[in-house]
Amino acid sequence: MQFRYLKDLALALLFIALIAFAIRLVTYNAKMANIPDQSKHTNESVSDTLRARIMSIEESILERKNTVFTVAKDPLRQGNIIKDRFDLAKEFENALRNTFRPTGTYIDEETGKRLVTVEFQDKIYTAGVGDVIEGRRISWINEQNVGIYYGGPQTLSIQARPEMPDFSEEDLVKQNTDQNY
Repeated sequence: MQFRYLKDLALALLFIALIAFAIRLVTYNAKMANIPDQSKHTNESVSDTLRARIMSIEESILERKNTVFTVAKDPLRQGNIIKDRFDLAKEFENALRNTFRPTGTYIDEETGKRLVTVEFQDKIYTAGVGDVIEGRRISWINEQNVGIYYGGPQTLSIQARPEMPDFSEEDLVKQNTDQNY
């Protein structure tokens, strides 16, 4: 018997909340109806020279935002491009980070399936045949190679993480003189 009263109380509170919500929506709608579509400052005029200057600045900003360079080197940088050891090490790390590199294969003891570990963008993935890693489907796996499908079938060999090259001064001087215009 008391459960019925509790249920009636809950329904009454829900009904009151819905009515309060409806009243609040009606008042917000009435306030929104009083806002004019255009500002009162719309009729104020601006001189033609100022308007033309504003429009030219806006066009210049849009043109700069939409500019895309299709050359490998920055066309706005003046002078020679000189790279030191830090720049070359950073380029090497970025190239290594963005390489989809299988690092090893093994056989899972529970399932008996051959699995591959892959390093890509500072993450290590484990996958089997048919799994998808970052949009690349694993087609087949053997001890030395992995077959993937990414825009077409590809074969990747298992490889350890490459060592950082020695960026000695002689190589840097030779490379910098080759890149000068």
